[in-house]
Order: sequence, then structure tokens, then C-alpha cells
Amino acid sequence: MRGYVSAGDATASNPAQRLTRSAAHLALTLVGLAASGALWGQTPLPLDRDLRGRTAAARRWLEGQVTPNHFVPEPDASRRGLLVSYSLTPKQFPVGYHRSATYDDAVGALAFLVMGDRDRAAFTLHALTRLVRPDGSLWFAYNTANNWPSESDHESALVRAGTVAWVGYALTLYLARRPGGPPGVDDREHAVFLETARQLARYLLSLQVNDSSDPRDGLLRLGYGSITLAFDTASHQVVELYRDEPVTGISTENNIIAWFFLRRLGGVSDDQSFSNAANRIGNALLASLWNDGLGQFNQGFTAQGKPDSNKALDCASLGALFLAARGDHDRAERAIAAAERYYASRSGKAIGYRPYADRTVYDDEAVGRFFFPQTPRTEWQDLPVVWSEGSLQLALAYQRLGRPEQARHILLGLDAMRVASGGVRYASMDVPFEMSRAASVAGSAWLILVSRALAGDSLAREILR
Repeated sequence: MRGYVSAGDATASNPAQRLTRSAAHLALTLVGLAASGALWGQTPLPLDRDLRGRTAAARRWLEGQVTPNHFVPEPDASRRGLLVSYSLTPKQFPVGYHRSATYDDAVGALAFLVMGDRDRAAFTLHALTRLVRPDGSLWFAYNTANNWPSESDHESALVRAGTVAWVGYALTLYLARRPGGPPGVDDREHAVFLETARQLARYLLSLQVNDSSDPRDGLLRLGYGSITLAFDTASHQVVELYRDEPVTGISTENNIIAWFFLRRLGGVSDDQSFSNAANRIGNALLASLWNDGLGQFNQGFTAQGKPDSNKALDCASLGALFLAARGDHDRAERAIAAAERYYASRSGKAIGYRPYADRTVYDDEAVGRFFFPQTPRTEWQDLPVVWSEGSLQLALAYQRLGRPEQARHILLGLDAMRVASGGVRYASMDVPFEMSRAASVAGSAWLILVSRALAGDSLAREILR
């Protein structure tokens, strides 16, 4: 799962304003039953023309999310080209309707690239390139209607290694498909994008643990800034508590994506040091984070350096893609089996997978009581929730492992989460501060990536390979 995005923005100088917005915050984030005949029924597989229809509708919706657009006709100059993450009106979410998650921009650019719209992909990638900070990092999310976060005002802003790696990955895939032609604009763009990718990589490697006696040796730390939820007894509202400091925990998902990025960067830059860095991360993932008992990767390490064996879908789905890319098909199949065992879910007509298994939705019991008065320790497995992004990542893993029928079944199961405008809901239900039911860039982009891979598109089949 991509993680948590706060409600803070550049106008949030008043603590009372932040508290009010936090209570109203829907979620700009970031997710059973076995996928058997009983779960999926005997529904026939969709024809290729149905896949084309899905991708065309999702593409039109994505195009409408690129700024400037209807809701943000005059974006901040530095943010032109970013995609608004959710289909939320100013009335529904006055503070964050124009928020753009950096990860969403990366996968949105990948979706445009796969659909053959290289110019639109470049438009968003250039926007991301402009936003790279002096240390080579990117904030987790950006407002498009104003300049939050900035170096002077970044209350509630985060940096995550995985987000940085996804942007780097999108840049390197774009560079790897450089069109031929005479010298000119493409050469200048190539140089800019390649140097940006190197900057991002250097930042990531600054987060690496370098201690051969530490089980985390070789892995990347999370990044910067953290947010926890708490119940404020004075206001009787849930508030965000921000810590403006480095975060030392380890995320498996972040390291998997960094591995894919650095490995591809080594290829497009002909710089063996990046390939060596990828190998070191990959070896550390297998040595320190694979959990043979669970049949999938642990979620990571806590800030105290203890293994975090909480069950997370992306550690199974993206983990399976990582293992397949390394040729470890036996463990890749085990990771897929773990996804079916722990996360399969149904929510009304939507069939897919939840983000977590046996862990509480809210760590703080007082926060849990605010949202679930009768059952404050509600766990994710108690919620009838389907997460589109994570479900589609698992579909790509099935396709990659030679099981396209199962991938198509997952697409069918998510049909109920497609909206009339063509977008795909992020989740089947709202979970405050965690998941939004709104149509999302993440769900829509992944629908395109998976559909195009199933249709045989060569570039889509390169994604996370």
C-alpha cells in the first residue's frame, strides 16, 4: 500500500484549521474468499474488445485528471502536468480535492506511455522533474492549486523511498523506449530525465543501511516525516500528529520498487554501480524479509529494527512480481497462494482483495472507538472492502506467471468499481484516513497496465519485469 497522505496544505498555518480538516479528511492514499469457482462463479472471460473498451474509458478519465483541468484550471506553475489523484469535487473535499499523490503521477505516466501517448507521459514526467528537491527526493504528494508542500512550509508532508523509486522507474521505462530520429528535443529530454533518475537513485541510496551486523543491511529506510492518528478529547475529533524528522523503519514494498528502478537505471545509464545497488537490495530482501511460514514477504522492519510480520497484500503481489523477475517461480507461486489465503474479499458486487489481513484498522484504540464505537479493535479482515490497486497488481502477477485467465477474472470482479466516467474507484468503501471510494488515478492506471498486458502489448508486459 502506498501509505498515508495527510490533509495539510500551504494554508494550514492555524492549528485549529488543521484539526478541523483532519477530522473531515477522507483519505488520499493509500489496499477472504478463495479465488475459486465459488468466488468467481462461471462467468465467461471477457473478449479482447472488452479489454479495449475498459482501457479506452480509463484513459479518457485519466486525461481529465491532468492539470490544468476542469477543477484546477490554473494550477500552480510548478505543478502543471500533475494528475489530481481522486475524483472529488471542491464541495466534497475543499482542502484536498486538488491533491496529487506523486506515486499516482508515476503510474499515470506509465499508463499513458503504454497507451502510446508519449507526449502526455512526458508532460507529467517533466512536472515531476521540476519538483525534485535539492537532496534528490520528492514529497509524497503535492497540491496543484497552490505550492504546498515547499521547503519553507511542509507541515504534514512526507517523503517515502517507494514514491521516489516509482518516479525513477517511470523515467527509466520512458528512457528505455526512446524513439529513433535526428538529434534535437529528444536528446535534451533524454539528458534531463536520465540525470533526474540518477538524482533520485542517489537519494535512495543515502537511505541504505550499511552495517553487516544488522539484519537490515542493504535495505532502504522509509524516508522522512511521519503521521499518527490520535483522538483529541477537547474537540472530540480524530487529529493527525506530525513528526518532522527522518523515519527509520523499513518497508518491503519500497525496497521492491527500488530494486526494479535501480536495475533498470543500471541498464539505461550503462552504470554498473546502480545494477550492483539493485543486486544488494534484492539479496537483502530475500535474506531478511522473506517469511517462509507466511509464504510471502514480511511488511518490513519497525523503527526499532524488529521484523514486522504484519500481512500486507502488496508484499505478496509485488513480492510475486519481484520473485518472478529473479526467476524464483516457486516462491512467486507461494506468494500468490498467500494472497488468496489472506486477502481475498467481496464487497457487494465487487470481488477482489483487501490491503491487509489480521491487523487492526486503527492502531490507537481511542481512534478505533471513534470510527467503530462498538468494535474499536476492528480488523481489516472484518471489513467488506476491495482495494482496486492492490487487486490489479495481483492480476499482473498472475499474468506474469502464465495464468492470464485468473488475471481476467480479477478484472471482471472489479467491474462493479468502475464509474460511469470511466475511472476506477480506489476502494469499494470509505475507510477514514485510509481509503477512499472515489474514482482514482491508481485504480484507473493499473486497469490500463493490466488490460494492455493481457492484450499482448509488449511495453505493458515489461512493467515490473
